[in-house]
Amino acid sequence: MRRLLLIILLFLFSCNRKGEDNTVLRGFFPNAKDMQVTLYADDVPIDTAYLTKDKNFIFNMKLFESKLYNFEIDKNYQYVFLEPKDSLVVYANAFRFAESISFSGKGAGVNNFIILQASEFDTQESLFKAYHRLPPVIYKRVMDSICLQKQKEYNNFVKNNPRLSARARDLALVSATFPIYKEMEIYPFVYQDVDGSAITDRLPANFYDYRKRINYNNTFLEYFRPYYSYMVMYVNNLAFTKYTRDRQTLVDVSRELGFHLEKIKIIDSLFSKGNLRDNLYRNAAYAYVFNIQGHIAYKDYFDKFAAYNKDNKHKAELDKVFGNVVALQAGKIPPDFDLIDTKGEPTKFSQIQRQEVTIYYFWSVSQQELSNLIFDRIAQLKQLFPNVKFVGIDIGQDKHQWRKQIERTKWTDQYHSINFMDLSQKFLINNINKSLIIDKNGRIISAFEDIFSPNLEKILLLKES
Repeated sequence: MRRLLLIILLFLFSCNRKGEDNTVLRGFFPNAKDMQVTLYADDVPIDTAYLTKDKNFIFNMKLFESKLYNFEIDKNYQYVFLEPKDSLVVYANAFRFAESISFSGKGAGVNNFIILQASEFDTQESLFKAYHRLPPVIYKRVMDSICLQKQKEYNNFVKNNPRLSARARDLALVSATFPIYKEMEIYPFVYQDVDGSAITDRLPANFYDYRKRINYNNTFLEYFRPYYSYMVMYVNNLAFTKYTRDRQTLVDVSRELGFHLEKIKIIDSLFSKGNLRDNLYRNAAYAYVFNIQGHIAYKDYFDKFAAYNKDNKHKAELDKVFGNVVALQAGKIPPDFDLIDTKGEPTKFSQIQRQEVTIYYFWSVSQQELSNLIFDRIAQLKQLFPNVKFVGIDIGQDKHQWRKQIERTKWTDQYHSINFMDLSQKFLINNINKSLIIDKNGRIISAFEDIFSPNLEKILLLKES
């Protein structure tokens, strides 16, 4: 009997020791609608925990090195940094997720610091935009002052947390300083619009001194948004500087093929391999697709892009995107997709074609303010071009709200998209400002025009019949 008791005690003791070696992430999400929390590593889902009736959850992991994760609940995403044997607790009210989220327990310090920095930059976003209007010397002085303050915050945090690992310190420093660096990379783009002249050669000689302190190939940080967002703007600014300096002219570079080709070469020269290189190329591809109106030279871009991206992990996705660009060229029959009409009956885009020039415009019941501006624009165009047909397509998620809303928009035909993912991929929709202009034979006139663009009126003057 004593021998049996001893065996049981030894078993329980070993189980407890085994539990102590694990890394635990648990939490409490009152008011959450979802019943599961999804954990991501490098943007790939790796585990799921289910909420109890009391809205608690737990992940119990065997961790051998520090990891940066994302978790998702109710379409809210949050970084969480975990180290071996951490025991971390997260709380957030699902109704006010961003404002209420906080961590406690072992490993909480760096996670709360990251949240604090993100929150501060979000609240100061409009202020940073205002700073972009300052002349170069004054702008540099203001940003240097902010950098100094952020460095002090970081230094105090490290001083108060002397046992931080190197990776924890990296995350804290990047979260505090890289959003500022990103703003400084944005500045030359924005100020040229304000000032009306090129600014590249008017920046102080030490404007980019912060670049000397940056590790541009930190694989641990490549999925950390402050780090990745900075890298995107860094590449953009290098391409902008090269493109404008070579041409000595002010243009909207986002609409210039040469600017996008310059980005391809820059990424290749700075990032030899890995996820960061692949992701930056993916970002560059989408930037080209969403900004080059008409895509007249699209084959030139695709060929050059493919030469650098034979092994890109996003190759299948990007090949599909480029294929969709080809399918949306002028003169093509537009792709088909599913809709429902105002009576709730299913139909298809191909079945609602008109025998006249038609603008299909998009709106959403969940973006009411912007949708109202779109309706005003459609009313204006309707007066200017009485022979053109206008058809609205709601891309919101709530068809019942859509049915209520269309009572006020009966002056144009209305439909509701029942699969926005399919629609957005086929028509490369990244915002609801986009319009689709179809001729009386059902062929594309333009699939890339912004509904607010003055160029849209020029197209209609040529095509109206």
